Amino acid sequence: MRRLVGVVAVAAFVCLSAVASAAVDIEVVVDYDSAVGEHPEGLAVDKRGDVFVTITPLGQIRKYGSDGSELLRVQLVPPGSGLGLAGLAVDAPGNLYVAAITSTPATQGVYKVARDGSFSRLPGTGAIEFPNGITLDKRGNVYVTDTARGAVWRVPAAGGPAAVWYESPLLQGTGAFEFGVPLGANGIAYRHDEIVVGNTERARLVRIAIEPDGSAGAVSVLAEAPQLLGIDGLAFDVHGNLWAAVIAQSTIVRVSPSGGITTVATAADGLDWASSIAFGKNGALWAVNYAIGPPGGPGPALLRLDVGVKGQPVP
Repeated sequence: MRRLVGVVAVAAFVCLSAVASAAVDIEVVVDYDSAVGEHPEGLAVDKRGDVFVTITPLGQIRKYGSDGSELLRVQLVPPGSGLGLAGLAVDAPGNLYVAAITSTPATQGVYKVARDGSFSRLPGTGAIEFPNGITLDKRGNVYVTDTARGAVWRVPAAGGPAAVWYESPLLQGTGAFEFGVPLGANGIAYRHDEIVVGNTERARLVRIAIEPDGSAGAVSVLAEAPQLLGIDGLAFDVHGNLWAAVIAQSTIVRVSPSGGITTVATAADGLDWASSIAFGKNGALWAVNYAIGPPGGPGPALLRLDVGVKGQPVP
């Protein structure tokens, strides 16, 4: 492992009303080789502290110990199958849920991957136009962002096919990034019977309540600001602060429950199109450098930041 030069000042909430300053150390745990298509995009950490990463163009999931040792490799879809793998989430028993954006209807959708590496596609998820971010609620329902449509799909824990749960212009992109489809709803995170969704091209965070019957409830904009333009992966800490990887700006920011935004790390600290983040143990925030922009950055990598705050527990 190599340690990046530079220390970032960060304010970590130690209680709901007090703020303390701390130093964040960024460590490169795994280096990847872009020459062979090793670009990590999605990220999740289970209760044991094992780290899961999607290697997007190769269609692979890789599992690591906290020291960066590779423990498992799963070939979920063939290499070069469209965009490949995107976001992922993990449940309490350690099952993974992985979004696959492929050029083949037979393989596109969301997959459930067991701890032994066996997998199956969740019913109805093949209809999701651009499956991207994933989160679960405390009942085990799976929520998936449809980036192109500007919507959130829900796969019920009790069984049954995926269906659109919430769709709105608030989640629709503009097409300004000229990606080929609008880049709207992207990262998604759950906490206390609500989810928050990031809109990539509109630099917006949208909060959606979950009603007792499971339907979408009250909707509000948590934050909308230039610092969020190009927002991607999201993760909550235990105090209700939302942390976000802003891929287009190579930054990680923290958003308070009231919508205040603090930049935690930047390209100067070693971020290179950071796409996803996830909390681990002992105040560790994991991140991945997707590194898909112009050359010159440090390249694709799995990173660990010491932020001194615990993440919201896995539902």
